[in-house]
Parts: sequence; C-alpha cells; structure tokens
Amino acid sequence: MSGPQPVDWDERHRGQPPGEAEPFLAAMLARLPRGGVALDIAAGRGRNALALARAGMRVVAVDRSKEAMRSVAATARTARLAIWPMVANLDSFHLKDESFDVIVNINFLDRALFPKFVRALRPGGILIAATFLVDQAAINPPHDPRFLLGHGELRALAGELEIEEYREGLTASLGGQPAFRASMVARRRKSA
Repeated sequence: MSGPQPVDWDERHRGQPPGEAEPFLAAMLARLPRGGVALDIAAGRGRNALALARAGMRVVAVDRSKEAMRSVAATARTARLAIWPMVANLDSFHLKDESFDVIVNINFLDRALFPKFVRALRPGGILIAATFLVDQAAINPPHDPRFLLGHGELRALAGELEIEEYREGLTASLGGQPAFRASMVARRRKSA
C-alpha cells in the first residue's frame, strides 16, 4: 500500500477561477486595518488575497505554484488591486520580524511556521488561521494526519498571541459539505 500521492499544484490551479474567500476570513474582514499590509500564506489562486485587497489591504500572496501566482497577478492587474504574488517554498520562506499587519493561513498546516508568524506580526497585528481537524479524516478520507490539527492545537500554536476568537468543530465549508475545522483570530500585543 502506498502513501498519499504528491499533488501537481501547477496542474491543479491551471485555468481555474480564484473562488470565494474562506467564510471565516470573510466574516473577520471588518476587524482588519484598512491600508495595512497582509500576508496570505499558501494563497493558491488568490481567493483570500483578493478579499483582503478588496477590503483595502496591500497583500503579499505566497504560494509554491507558478501557475497559481500567474493567475493571481492577472486578476489583481485586471481589478487594479494591490496584490504582490510571490512564488516561494514555504519551508525556506523568510519572514522579516514585525513586517505584517495581518497574516492569513487558511487550509495549510506547517506547525513550524507559527512562531515565525508571531514574530512577523507588527505590534497589534492579527493572525487569522483556519484548517481541518483530525476528525475530518473520518468524513473525507484520505487525509494525511500530519496536516490535520488535534483538538486545541491551533490555540496552542498561537503562542504568545492574544486569542480574540476561536472556533472548533463541524462547520459548513464553501461547497456546502460539512467539515471539521478549527478557526482563530489572534492578535499580537501592542508594545508598551
């Protein structure tokens, strides 16, 4: 029996529209600073980056797929939105300390990035994170358990950030299918 097959992300993104923003992010847009700088991690075709830019933010969208970043660039250019797509491997992507007002991490889980997110947020900056819980494997296999959160784990990954909102459990996803997810809004304390 073989493990999960690698995904060809360029092929998966080729010719596809961006799609709608993550519902949890869409519900949190009013909390975000207009004119701030946001980072969209594993941005894909830019559904969340577009929502952030339309809400008045300047956005750096990062993904490993060249095809996805080409699509984001074309959409941003046509819509005249402040989005800068970057092709990068997130395993080695450098995040400068105190450089972002908002970091968005949706449906991507690399636990090692969370301490970097905390440092990369400016004082008062916000982290919005949402992804699948371990329960998701029971309703939508196969899921690689390395990329599923344990219960309470997202809260722990926030480290020293102040959690403003935390949700965990069964929710409706974009396609209307049920999904077990954890979602969080956490803020870095302002300097004294």
